[in-house]
Amino acid sequence: MTNALAVVLGLVLSSGAVYAQAAPAAPTTPKRAPRAKKPPAHKPAPPVTPTPDAAPAAPTATPVPVTRDKPGTDEKAGVNESLQGAATEKWKEGVPLSEQEAALVLFREGNALLNDGLFVPSVNKYRAALKHWNHPAIHYNLALALLNLDQPIEVYEQLNQAIIYGAAPLATDKFEHAKEYLLLVEKQLADIEVSCDKIGAKVSVDGKEVFIAPGRFAQKVRVGKHTFYADKQGYNARITAPYIGPGEKFRIELKLYTAEELTRYRRKWDRTWVPYAVMGAGVVAGIAGGALELSANASFKDYDKAVAACNANNDMPNGGCNVDAPGLQAKRDSGNSKRTAGFVMYGVAGGALITGAVLAWINRRESYQIQAEQLSEEHVSVTPVIAPGLAGAMVQGRF
Repeated sequence: MTNALAVVLGLVLSSGAVYAQAAPAAPTTPKRAPRAKKPPAHKPAPPVTPTPDAAPAAPTATPVPVTRDKPGTDEKAGVNESLQGAATEKWKEGVPLSEQEAALVLFREGNALLNDGLFVPSVNKYRAALKHWNHPAIHYNLALALLNLDQPIEVYEQLNQAIIYGAAPLATDKFEHAKEYLLLVEKQLADIEVSCDKIGAKVSVDGKEVFIAPGRFAQKVRVGKHTFYADKQGYNARITAPYIGPGEKFRIELKLYTAEELTRYRRKWDRTWVPYAVMGAGVVAGIAGGALELSANASFKDYDKAVAACNANNDMPNGGCNVDAPGLQAKRDSGNSKRTAGFVMYGVAGGALITGAVLAWINRRESYQIQAEQLSEEHVSVTPVIAPGLAGAMVQGRF
């Protein structure tokens, strides 16, 4: 009996030991489970990565010119930028592959120079590239370089070439930038039109010959004053236009003048009769002096006759006549006075004639040449021209 109880107790104790060893193992399993689930706690991290937000930040490297008062000049070019275009597109038609490749090499070299701020060399590279391929993208980047060299007229021309085929050969943003640059550059420019009908005349604008007449010339110019000049042997015309403002159109017709038309005459004073009046007074004085001289001679003759008569009737022992007698002395004094007055009048006459001659020489008619623009002020009317899309002036001569 005792042995049976011992066996039963042994079995119970052994089963309890087994249970006690298995029981602690149960909690170990849940403790390890959370450790296996820890990695998912890091899975929300990918949405926090800045990759989606960084993409919109890239365009900030390219300036938006519409926000500036003047065209921006800090836009960068892509060093590895390509020249877009399919074989069927107009800006690629007839351009051999070798020429396209040569243009692309020069284009990228120009881009690198542009980004380094070497604008003149970059302009040279772009111009060389255009000789191989007249691609709108090359014109656009050339315009960017010219913006930095303050050449708005050439910028205007290059931008128009860049957008001539629309946005296809350019990136969309560049096409929009080109139009914005154009609007800003146009504020620095005006339009002129000059014409001349004198055959063979050389017409120049601001010192640069533009055509040989007859003809007409029109172009964009910087706002401000400009000089128009036409020259032909024996003729010349020079006109300085008034200030031409942004967007204005100025039209002018040049007239040529001969040397005779440009000759004017002037005197020292307008009273041309004065010298001749002085000389006339001298002549009158001379005539008066001559009359006094004749009267003096007559008085002397009367005096001589009176002395001869006095001597013939003189009963004095020693002969002779008293010349101091009142009658004889009066005749003599009268002749002397008249002769003296005559000499004075001769002197006045001589002085007046000399003075009048000198005044006439000083006030002689002198010729001089006026400038063509001075003749324009006399004979040319400047009439404002106002029409749809046109503002300026028309210069018309009356000859």
